[in-house]
Amino acid sequence: MELTTAEPDQVARRGPSRRRTVLFFSINLFLCSWHLYEGMNDNIVSRAAMVAAITEDGTLRIDEFHELTGDKSLINGHYYSDKAPLPAFIVLPFWWAADRLGWVDRADEGTLNVRLLRLGGFLCGSLPFAIITTLLWSRLYRSVFNRWLTPSLLAMLPLFGSFLFVFSGSWFGHLIGAAFLLGAFILLERKQLLSSGALAAAAVLCEYTLVIFPLCWMLLAAIRAQWRDVLRIGIGALPFAVLLLVYNGIITGSAFSIGYDHLAGFGYRKDTYGFGLIDPVAVFGLSISDYRGLFCYMPVLLPALIALFVLPGWRKLWKDPVLVPAFLMFLLICAHGMWWGGWTYGPRHLTAVAVLLAFRSFPALLMIRWGAWAFWPMALFGVVCAFAAKSTIWFSCPDTQRHPLTELVFRIAGTFHSWMQWPHYLWDADPAICTRTFLVLFVCGAAVLWYRERRTFAN
Repeated sequence: MELTTAEPDQVARRGPSRRRTVLFFSINLFLCSWHLYEGMNDNIVSRAAMVAAITEDGTLRIDEFHELTGDKSLINGHYYSDKAPLPAFIVLPFWWAADRLGWVDRADEGTLNVRLLRLGGFLCGSLPFAIITTLLWSRLYRSVFNRWLTPSLLAMLPLFGSFLFVFSGSWFGHLIGAAFLLGAFILLERKQLLSSGALAAAAVLCEYTLVIFPLCWMLLAAIRAQWRDVLRIGIGALPFAVLLLVYNGIITGSAFSIGYDHLAGFGYRKDTYGFGLIDPVAVFGLSISDYRGLFCYMPVLLPALIALFVLPGWRKLWKDPVLVPAFLMFLLICAHGMWWGGWTYGPRHLTAVAVLLAFRSFPALLMIRWGAWAFWPMALFGVVCAFAAKSTIWFSCPDTQRHPLTELVFRIAGTFHSWMQWPHYLWDADPAICTRTFLVLFVCGAAVLWYRERRTFAN
């Protein structure tokens, strides 16, 4: 893209230094690890149960823990986790080693305890969020520069001011899958196709629906008759595909049958996994509504996409490797029987879509004259909403609340229900003090990064 529409105080820049990258990543990892979720959410406990079962008994069966979660598969009289397996396998070696070293006290709660949930939240929630933010920041650092809206602010405020931050620190598969997929796209741009295929397949093992992205990339390459590229992506994905087939064979008896084929208590998904026709209500609900709308729970994304389409060359976007699969992924979720995602803050099933769209479109904000002006109100609105939710309900918005922000989040904002902050469970600090401390640290961290980048620009 050309930079001819940029403001006069914008210049193209080289990538950040290693020291600057480490500083940015460390600050963001510290901030997004301040809250570590330890609630007994069905989705999270399903993964934790598998890790605990392997650690204690060396089996994938979660019979001992199945009453703690409703998200499970029933196969030949035994219970298994129904989730895509990679987020559990990522946590497993760390928890297994901690148990063998005697750092896990089984006498109190066994190996399925709040410490396991926090570890999973850090490895599959906080760490991926910090990686995503750093990769986006690095991209922005290389593109354009504004003396007031520096790359650190342009990366941090929209992501912390979105539903992505609310899910950081939680052991879901969405953020870790989005991080793998973002890495796959970056490698795809660099033509490192074997590695790109491997990371894309890893993303699919975190969230099965993400298979749309590598399939679209292979299809776009095939349209251009780049068959060697198709082959390289497929070969890169092969090891993870074999891992999934072996895992399926162990728990279901068939390499091509996944846990969702045997859900306990959800028989309606057996044939179609809950997918049907696209629901017009879902299209509105997942786009601009205040119920689960992507542009409501990640506000900066709307002006960024508008800016992307305003720039010259928008007619070629129909074959864009981000926009095309993101649109198809959006339609796929709109066709699901539970498109709203249950109790959640924002459209959690569109996490990877939000991440890749941000990575693709945010540089465009500083290539048009009104981009910075549109950024600030959207970013600050998102920060207020996300921080209010994080300090009170986290992602636990009942699906019956049609207007979660006004009916729930804003109504109880300031009550500081969130005790799941590490100063609280380490030193029993008051949640209100923890939350205020976090806000101060966030402002200080962002200010430090902004000031350093301002000095770099001035020099």
